Amino acid sequence: MKRPLKILHLEDLPEDAELVARAVKKSDITGQWLHVDNKKDFIKALKEYLPDIIVSDHSLPSFDSHEALKIVREMGIHIPFILVTATVSEEYAVNIIKEGASDYILKDRLQRLPNAIWAALDKYDLEKENRLANEILRSSERKYKLIFESNPMPMWMVAVSTLEIIDVNDAAVNHYDYTKDEFLELTTRDLVSAEDVSKYVKGMSAAGEGLYKTGVWRHKKKDGTTIIVDVIAHDIMYEGEPVKLVLANDVTAKMEAEAELAQQHILQQKLVTETSIKVQEREREEIGKELHDNINQLLAAAKLYLEFAMKKEDLHSERLYKSKENINLAIAEIRKLSQALVAPSLGDVTLLQVIQALLESIRIASSLEIELITDNYEEHAMDADLKLMLYRILQEQMNNILKHSKASKVVVKIGIRNKQVRLLIKDDGVGFDTSKTSSGIGLRNMINRASYYDGITRILSSPGKGCTLEVNVPAARELVKA
Repeated sequence: MKRPLKILHLEDLPEDAELVARAVKKSDITGQWLHVDNKKDFIKALKEYLPDIIVSDHSLPSFDSHEALKIVREMGIHIPFILVTATVSEEYAVNIIKEGASDYILKDRLQRLPNAIWAALDKYDLEKENRLANEILRSSERKYKLIFESNPMPMWMVAVSTLEIIDVNDAAVNHYDYTKDEFLELTTRDLVSAEDVSKYVKGMSAAGEGLYKTGVWRHKKKDGTTIIVDVIAHDIMYEGEPVKLVLANDVTAKMEAEAELAQQHILQQKLVTETSIKVQEREREEIGKELHDNINQLLAAAKLYLEFAMKKEDLHSERLYKSKENINLAIAEIRKLSQALVAPSLGDVTLLQVIQALLESIRIASSLEIELITDNYEEHAMDADLKLMLYRILQEQMNNILKHSKASKVVVKIGIRNKQVRLLIKDDGVGFDTSKTSSGIGLRNMINRASYYDGITRILSSPGKGCTLEVNVPAARELVKA
């Protein structure tokens, strides 16, 4: 059921007013009807009666429909206004509709009036909804504008279609050192470092819900200074166009502080590793010297006493000979152990010579077939500490191979490529599953030694496929190109 209406009828002829009222009452229109015939009553009715719709004759003694419509609009009243007249020119009818009248009906065709009233009210309701929506939108835009202009964080608005900057706040102008006019000549691409442009444009072109982060990007100030910004965007409508409201949080100082903290942590870890390595080497050297200088001397003295006693007393017991042989074996084993513990002196020999000596001693003491390959090897590219680190890793891995691998062949390869020293140790032993076998002390020690020199250690192995240890470490010195 349609709603009841309050109709205001402006007409100076009572009989015409009756005709119009009768035509309306025959339809499905219900409600109140107020008839006025002069300007004063018309204005009073507009203020007090508060009609839903106005039906007006064209020509009245004191004024006409044109002036009546003007009064309505000047009072800020936006309701349907329908002209009902006996005769009017086509030009006048067109003009009054342009000025805001909803429709016009000739008095000899009053049967059209009810439909014209409902059509005018439907149009009015739709326009009212649009006005309300536009007012809400304008209110929202004013709110955003206020937040935008007074925000202490750099902000700007970007046209979605072109990525042109259409507005910018004072905080952004001050932070990026452009004038406002200069800023408004930019697109959002112009603010981004060249290496970030394509990803940044893609991120800015994507739509999001509510506030969303587009990422952390490198931006350029007017003077070319690069800053790191965390960009947050919000898709809104501004002056009827879709735009992105962008907030740029400068996190340069934070990122630099985090990088400095990470670097300090790395240096601290390196210091711990260096101290651990030096303590290990010192302990190895002390134990090696103790074995060589004290225990070996005691065993050597015991051997001499035993030999002297055997000669003087003319003793030829098999047990005495066996004791003498055992002392010789102990002296030899202790000498080998002390040599392994004490770091080799690289003063008069090269790392390659020390490696060859180590591998030769292993060949003699085991059945391993060992192949040593040099690849673009340059001794002068490494300092003494780097050489000692490589020697210790080789020594540790060869011990692991002897103890666990059941290998028959080992390939050791050392060389330099792209300013990196590369040590590779590969065996054909039983191997192991690297995903299931945890790193032992020996492997951790090798990894720590290499990492101290910014090196990378990789273990490649699987059951039945042997094991490959690869260490890559930056060369200590620049290589001289031939």
